[in-house]
Amino acid sequence: MKRLSNWSIVFAVIGTLSFSCSLAFSKASELLLFSGFGALLIGMLCSFGAMYKNEKGKSKFLAVAAFFLLSFILVWNEPFQIIRLLTWVKN
Repeated sequence: MKRLSNWSIVFAVIGTLSFSCSLAFSKASELLLFSGFGALLIGMLCSFGAMYKNEKGKSKFLAVAAFFLLSFILVWNEPFQIIRLLTWVKN
């Protein structure tokens, strides 16, 4: 694994943990949800960079899969969380 693949895994784990903590803690859920989404987005960009550079291994796909899987689960279980997140970012 190369540098971008490692960073994509690190950001995917941080984003997943932030998403999980946002469901557990109601007071800081907006901040944790936003930071988790941002970390997953950065991990996905690092993963796309690793794909562009043709790095070896399949771990570079982990951040992309985690981003789409967690986004799907979030929208499936609590569809208004995305609207709340986008409203929070706008203001």
